[in-house]
Amino acid sequence: MAESTRLEEKDFKPSLKKSFGRSLARYLSGRCNECGKERFLSAIDYYSSKKTDCIHCQVTSYLTWPIIHIFFKRLLISKETTKQILDDQLLRGTMMNLIKGIAYFGVKIPQPTRVPVVIVWNITNRCNLNCLHCHQSSTRSPSERELTTNEAFKIVDKLSNAGLSILTFSGGEPLVRNDIFDVIKRATDNGIYCTVASNGILMKPKIVEKLCNVGVHRVEIGLDGANAETHDFLRNKRGSFKATVKGIQNCVKYGNFEEIAITSTLYKSNVKEIPKIIDVAESLGATRFYLNRLIPAGRGIDITHLDVSHKEKRTILNYLYNRFHASVVNGDGIQCYARGMTYLARVGYEQSHGQIFHVSEAFSGYDTMFKKKFGGELSKFVRRFAKGFSGCSAGLTYCGLTAQGDLIPCVPSPMKLGNLLEEKLVDIWANNETLNNMRDRKNLKGSCGKCDYNGLCGGCRYTAHFMTDDWLGPDLSCPFGAK
Repeated sequence: MAESTRLEEKDFKPSLKKSFGRSLARYLSGRCNECGKERFLSAIDYYSSKKTDCIHCQVTSYLTWPIIHIFFKRLLISKETTKQILDDQLLRGTMMNLIKGIAYFGVKIPQPTRVPVVIVWNITNRCNLNCLHCHQSSTRSPSERELTTNEAFKIVDKLSNAGLSILTFSGGEPLVRNDIFDVIKRATDNGIYCTVASNGILMKPKIVEKLCNVGVHRVEIGLDGANAETHDFLRNKRGSFKATVKGIQNCVKYGNFEEIAITSTLYKSNVKEIPKIIDVAESLGATRFYLNRLIPAGRGIDITHLDVSHKEKRTILNYLYNRFHASVVNGDGIQCYARGMTYLARVGYEQSHGQIFHVSEAFSGYDTMFKKKFGGELSKFVRRFAKGFSGCSAGLTYCGLTAQGDLIPCVPSPMKLGNLLEEKLVDIWANNETLNNMRDRKNLKGSCGKCDYNGLCGGCRYTAHFMTDDWLGPDLSCPFGAK
């Protein structure tokens, strides 16, 4: 049995009992009866030496100060860095969401937040390409009515009021919407951290500048080959490789994004090219690389025969982790992650004996955006509470959103949970039976239920559902099997 993947619950919560932890979270997530400010935010402001005139908040802050201090001290995070973390608006909002999640769901492993931390919004199903692997089956003309600008604004306002931290605009190709900049600006003006996922072809200099002007922090661009042959095949359009590379170059030259990420979809013809694709991405100026798996959704269902073997997948995952490990140890170089392959966490955990590993598809604690601000301090938090938020994040901290405003468990899933034009995010998120079942990994079946790495991985829930017709079934794409 892996030494630390079967973490005891005492490792997840500092030393507080479940009942007290939930009661404390309920109190801190509530608002001060005098000034109306959320008590937790008052407490962390007090810790950061920010004054308040409210006597009630002063008392609350004074009483909770020792808890915050002890919590970060036990993680060996310095007081100065703790203050920086608590001052970061993105992390503050996420921590508030987590406290509310504990208050509502109780102390869980893994821990759901009160509302998603991240939503990927397929804001349109229109696209200027016709990619073979598109999980949305996107075309140049939408098959369904899509949200108007005012409806999109209404949804953005609802997401902001609910406490969403990160919103990724995807598609389709989000840049084909004429109002995309207005919708993004609405989100950033409301304090949401915005990113854009694109095929890169429309990333002209003026478009890049406009994205920066409306507050986009990060862009992700798909590059599926180190040359035109492998990229253009999957993108189903000759000349797309050249146009995409130019788009990446424009993002580097004309943008001031915090991060430029390159995403590649793994398939038979590029499996041996992946190292070179990563080199190309780094040479172009990208700071992060995502390796995606062929997802059996949309048009992707028709090309499952192009998927790689388990042996090839194991080989490339080991390479991907080695590149990631080198970037952490050396302090520079492109950082490599995987999507749809939560078992990459297992690879890293085993190779590093639990020291340096991916926790989720988007987070490791060594992320460039956080490293610039806090050094490697967040990685200490990751190692200690890995089981609290690792593996497939669908229904825990992430979900998808359609071009019609329907909330879905994850981007490729066709399962509609509720529509944000008609319902509140918090209600859809909390009351769905499927999501609530997925949130307890003790419910998982087959190899995922038996595996010692259940806590770090848990398998891709969409893949499990597609292959077994059960959201709690085993992820048959796993090249390792239960340990």
